[in-house]
Amino acid sequence: MKKPMKIILKYAIIFICLIILFALLLTLTSMIPRKNIEENAKESAEILAKQTDKLYIPVREWLMYFDNFTDALMVNTAYSIDENTPFYSALVARRNYIPGVTKNIYEDRKGELGSFDIYDENELKQTEELYKTVNGDIENSFEYARYWHGYLVLLRPALLLANIGEIRAVLICVFIMLLLILAILLIKKVGIFYSIAIVARNYRSRLFVHWNNTTKYTSIFDNDNI
Repeated sequence: MKKPMKIILKYAIIFICLIILFALLLTLTSMIPRKNIEENAKESAEILAKQTDKLYIPVREWLMYFDNFTDALMVNTAYSIDENTPFYSALVARRNYIPGVTKNIYEDRKGELGSFDIYDENELKQTEELYKTVNGDIENSFEYARYWHGYLVLLRPALLLANIGEIRAVLICVFIMLLLILAILLIKKVGIFYSIAIVARNYRSRLFVHWNNTTKYTSIFDNDNI
C-alpha cells in the first residue's frame, strides 16, 4: 500500500512543479519589452494582412492552407502583453491591447468570448486586427483567458529575432529534419516500404491538406503572396 501512495505523491509533486515551471517561463518571457518585438511584429502584420486570414496553395482538388487567422491572433496576443504586469498579462491573454490607446476591454466570459458581442462571425478578421493593433489604430481589446497560452514562451523570444515569414521558414526546416529522423528510425524498425507510407501520411496531414471551397481563401499565387 505504501508503494502506490509514493507513486501518487511523486506524480503529484511533478505535476505541481511543472505548473510552477510553466508559469515562471510565461512570466519571464512576458517581461520582454513590447518595443523590442515591435519591428518584427509590424513586419508580421504586413505579411499576414497581405495574405488575409486564409492563404491556400491549390494542389489539384486539395487545398494546403496556412491558418493566418490563428497565427495573427497569436502574434497579436504576444504583442499585447504588458511587461509591467507580466504574469497577469500572460494569463488573461489580451489581444489589441496597447496602454493609453485601448479604451474598452472585453473580459473572457463563461460560454463565449467578448468579441461575439460586437462582431458578426464574418466580420472578425484577425489579420486586419493585428495590423491595426501594431499601428495603434484600435480601441477594443479582448481577453482569451480560458486557454493556456504556452506558445508565448517561444513566440515572444522568436519575435525578437524574426518575423512570421522567417519563423515559418525555420519551422519548415525543423519539420523536414524531424521527418528525416523519423524515416531513418522507421527503416531500422519496420523496413523502407512501411517507412515511406508512414512518413508520406504524416507529411500530408501535418501540412493541413484539406478539401474546401476556394472562394473563402486567398490563393498563394494571387498578387505578391509567394
